[in-house]
Amino acid sequence: MANRLRVTELDFDTIKTNLKTFLKQQTEFSDYDFEGAGLSVLLDILAYNTHYNAYYLNMVANEGFLDTALLRNSVVSHAKKLGYTPRSNRASKAVIDVSINGSTSAEDYLTIPRGYTFISGPVEGKIYTFITLQDYTVSKTGTNFVYNDIEIFEGKLLSYSYNHSEISNPKQIYEIPDAKVDTTTLRVTVQQSSSNTETVVYNPVDDSISLTSDSKTYFLQEGQSGKYQIYFGDNIVGKKLPDGAVLTISYLISNGEDANKAANFTGSASINYLTGFTINTVTVAAGGRTRETVDEIRFAAPLQYISQNRAVTKNDYIKLIQQKYPQFEAVNVWGGEENDPPVYGKVFISAKPKDGFEITDTEKDFFLQNVLKPISVMTVTPQIVDVDYNYLKMISTVYYDPTKTILDLNTLRTKVRTSILDFCNTNLNSFNAYFRSSALKTAIDSCDISVISNELEVFIAKKFRPDLITTSNYILDFGVELQRGTTNDNFYTSPNFTVLDENGITRSAFIEEVPSSFTGVESITVTNPGINYSSTPTIAILGDGQGAKAEATIINGRLSYITVTNPGVGYTTAAIVITGGGGTLATGSAVLENRYGQLRIAYFRPDETSNQSVKSILNYQNNNGVMGQIDYTKGKIYINNFNPLSVANDFDELSVHIRPSKSVIHSEKNKLLTFDVNDSTTIVINIVPIK
Repeated sequence: MANRLRVTELDFDTIKTNLKTFLKQQTEFSDYDFEGAGLSVLLDILAYNTHYNAYYLNMVANEGFLDTALLRNSVVSHAKKLGYTPRSNRASKAVIDVSINGSTSAEDYLTIPRGYTFISGPVEGKIYTFITLQDYTVSKTGTNFVYNDIEIFEGKLLSYSYNHSEISNPKQIYEIPDAKVDTTTLRVTVQQSSSNTETVVYNPVDDSISLTSDSKTYFLQEGQSGKYQIYFGDNIVGKKLPDGAVLTISYLISNGEDANKAANFTGSASINYLTGFTINTVTVAAGGRTRETVDEIRFAAPLQYISQNRAVTKNDYIKLIQQKYPQFEAVNVWGGEENDPPVYGKVFISAKPKDGFEITDTEKDFFLQNVLKPISVMTVTPQIVDVDYNYLKMISTVYYDPTKTILDLNTLRTKVRTSILDFCNTNLNSFNAYFRSSALKTAIDSCDISVISNELEVFIAKKFRPDLITTSNYILDFGVELQRGTTNDNFYTSPNFTVLDENGITRSAFIEEVPSSFTGVESITVTNPGINYSSTPTIAILGDGQGAKAEATIINGRLSYITVTNPGVGYTTAAIVITGGGGTLATGSAVLENRYGQLRIAYFRPDETSNQSVKSILNYQNNNGVMGQIDYTKGKIYINNFNPLSVANDFDELSVHIRPSKSVIHSEKNKLLTFDVNDSTTIVINIVPIK
């Protein structure tokens, strides 16, 4: 009896081989030449047909599940079952102040109407049109009409009208014809009939549970064509469109993220014949995004279904914020119980915008009222916390073999820089991120076959704007343990700033760490008091220094405290050994003096004798030059009574750089690791040939 066909192998070659084997086992075809006869063509057709069917059925099965579906309309359909609507394009938004010369106008009020256009300066060689989505009216101030904080959005306003007919469109579905629509800008109005000019605004549905039969709302979905559709209620859940109603849909189409960073706006036309515009950019354009991809939909839809559009857990907040407010590049959330000190009944949110580093007060208020409060549970109060940035600076020294490459030094340097940027873009600019020096060194080694090895120096920096009028104190919290400097290359500030010296002379100065090559034992903490001590035990301090001594105090047979009588010098590690006294189990831990360091202000003055610049220490505030302190263990820098006259950059911004003590840096809560691509000193690359 002939063997049966094997049906588990579904690729073309195996199917054809199985068919051929099956036929050879038949008496009629036992000596048939399958390769040289026309029957081979028939076997090809059968194998192809079987293969096509197997592939088709496999794809059909895949498209039946959200996790494995590949086609966008399949993924969208599955997401719809979970109550999820994919994000459309989002228009980039800028905030501007406008002053219009109204000296020739007799009007006391002037309106910038909805739909008025502004033209941006070039972004990568292309200009964009921004428009207002509401009317702005102000009264005249002197001879000018002054508008503050006008929100303008990139794109073009479009409007379509439809005459609704229950016969031709019983499902009340209307497709938005433009794929680049920003659905957050939809405005839907319904006129009862062509003869009744009364119009009603229909609002989007946020929560279907609260809908009644008279709720004037519309629903939004992405259709099979990939374009968005709106549809209406059935007089049970939401109000139905009246037969003969005139439906008007207006919206903005945008280029998404392409217009981010646009600035330098100009008015496109006169307003009431007035043309004297003065426009100041308050916030450069940001927040533009392209429509949600298939992978993003697949990831986000189940999470929204779990939370039911309400923020209960930290992940709920993060996902809903990312969906409803895509202007943020990174978001972190933590509960009040995790705060230091704990604040119960609150949830803290910190977010980094896509462009820039700070969120304006206007944007914070909008975000709090329109995004956070609607999704928060009643007993929890959301609070926005500013991002605390830790900026990384890297100095890479790359050793390479010139015989293994035809690249010149500049091209090789570019490859190294690209490797570093790719690594930073992947691992930084997000909360709860880790930066590992070893991983970056590996990436640099792999950037070109000629690279033999590399050395990496990493600094972590804080930026702040000192008060140039009032003497103030500043605390810079790095959130990581800092390295203690023994030379002058561990800590520095940039740029220089001006101060008055003891003689009232203006000096270009900088802050420096007081180098120290020795440390003593500052204190000893009793970690276990032990038992049954009848006399004072001996305290021995063992380590790589010398001279440290301490005495113990016994109360009621237990070691109460240990007093350091001589801190000694030269300790980088110290262990405590307790012997004698008749008792047992007592232990202690040494706290070295290297927890704290001092800061001072220095400047270079010309020396008339040697014709060279000589570094001098400013006797700042009559405090022997000391003007601050570094807590290396807690990662905090304290700058006291600081009052510079000016800072040598356009932003009056001072950067403080110091080396972290560990090669792995982790950010928590509102701390965020980033790098400033606009700072040419962020990445320094030295190329060294090895022969």
